[in-house]
Amino acid sequence: MSRRRGGKRRPGQRVESLLDQISGKADPPARERGINRWVGHRTLDVQRHQELFKSLVAQDFDFLMGQNFAAGQRTLADLLPQSVLGRAQNGHGWFTDEFGTPLQFPDATFERILSVLETIDPNLKGYLVRGRRGQMLTRFAEWLFEVMHTPKVELAIDGSPVFGVEFLAEAEVDTRDFLTGLVLAGFMDDWSTRKTAMLHHKRTFSGMPFLLGGGEIYLVDRERFELCGLQETGSTVLVEEQLHTLRDIGVLVRDPKALYSFPEHDQAFFRRRLGDGVSDDLAMIWVGAKFGYGAMLGAFVMDAIDTYDKYVLNLTWGGFDTHLAGLIQEHFLDREGEQLVCDRHLLDLIHFAAKRNDPCLNLSSSHRRFIQIERGARIPTLLNHWKFLQGQPVHDIKLGFSRIPAREFYGVARQRLQSIGVDVKEAEFIKTRQG
Repeated sequence: MSRRRGGKRRPGQRVESLLDQISGKADPPARERGINRWVGHRTLDVQRHQELFKSLVAQDFDFLMGQNFAAGQRTLADLLPQSVLGRAQNGHGWFTDEFGTPLQFPDATFERILSVLETIDPNLKGYLVRGRRGQMLTRFAEWLFEVMHTPKVELAIDGSPVFGVEFLAEAEVDTRDFLTGLVLAGFMDDWSTRKTAMLHHKRTFSGMPFLLGGGEIYLVDRERFELCGLQETGSTVLVEEQLHTLRDIGVLVRDPKALYSFPEHDQAFFRRRLGDGVSDDLAMIWVGAKFGYGAMLGAFVMDAIDTYDKYVLNLTWGGFDTHLAGLIQEHFLDREGEQLVCDRHLLDLIHFAAKRNDPCLNLSSSHRRFIQIERGARIPTLLNHWKFLQGQPVHDIKLGFSRIPAREFYGVARQRLQSIGVDVKEAEFIKTRQG
C-alpha cells in the first residue's frame, strides 16, 4: 500500500495539532486581531463565581418551572435542567448581569446544574434524573414493540401519557402513521442521511446549491475527553483523520456492541460540516402535511426521545433516536420484505425542512418549546402547527429561542409546501389580548 509523501506524523504530533485546532491555537495572528473587537458577553467560571452561578441556576430553573406547559411538574423537573444548562452556557434567560450583559458559563455541565438544584429538591440528584430519563426511553421502546401491529394506538403507557405530555393522553392514532413519524424524525439528524440528501437534491427550491451542516454523536471516554480539553467539538469541523487520532488515543470508544454508561463514558456531538441544519418546526409541518396527525405526533415523540437521550446513565451507540428508528425499519423489513419508510421520504423531509432552503428560516423549536403554551396562546406550539395545516385559525405567537413571529413562520411554511405541490390555506390568526 502506497503512502503519501512526508510520512506519517507521530501520534503525539497528531494529537497536539488536533488540540491546537480545536482550542484556536493554530492561528495566533487571527486571535490577536480580535483583541479590539466588540465583546457582547462576559465569560465566567463556575468554580470562581460559584455563588453567582448557584443563584442564577436556581432563579432560571424557578422561572422556567413557572411557565405554562402541557406537562406536569414532575416531568418538567427532569426536562428543564437541560434548558437551564443551555442558557447558562450561552448567557440566556436569567444569566445576565444588572446591565443586561449575557453571563456565559462555558464550563457549566448537566451535573453542575443538578448539583445546585438538588439542594432545592433531593429528587434532582444527577444519577436520579439521568436514571428516570433513561427508564422513560427504555419503557417507551418496550411498549412500542408491544403495540406495533395493533391498528390503532392510544399514546399512553401504564396509564400516563407518553413522556408526560398531556395532550398525548387524548390521542388515539393509526399505529403505522405514528411509526412512520418516529422513523422520519429518527433519521433527519443522521449525518449520513443528510449527506445523501445533499447529493440527491443538489438544489434548493429557488435553484441555489443545497447545503447542510451537521455532525455525529460519538461515545467518549469521559476522563480522556476532559483531559484533552475538547470543549468545542460542536463548532469545529473534524475530519476522518482527526477522528481516527481520537480513537487511537482512546478518547472515542471503538466497540459498537459493548455496553457504555455514565460517568465512565459520555456522548458528545462532533461537527462534520459547518452550516445550518434542519428546522424541527418545518419538519413537523412536512410530516403532518404528508402523513397526517398520527405521523406528526410520532415525529414529535422522537424529538422528545432525542432530547431526553442527551443525559442518561446507559448510553446508546449513535443515539437512542436513530437506533430505535433503525430497529423499526429492520422489523418491517424482516416481517414485510421492505422497510416502513422509504429512503426518498427521508431525503425529501430533510430537503424541505433545511433552514437554508428557500425561503430561509432561522428557527428550530426545542421539545420544551413544542409543549409550551406561549403568551397569547391557549394551546401548545405543536398543536398550533397542526391547526395551521388544517386551515384553522392559529395563535399569533412568537416561536423558538429566536422568537420568530408566527406570521413569518407560517408564511415560510406555506411557500415551501407550495413548492412541493401541497396547497395550504394562508394562516388566519385568532385575535387575543396580550396579557
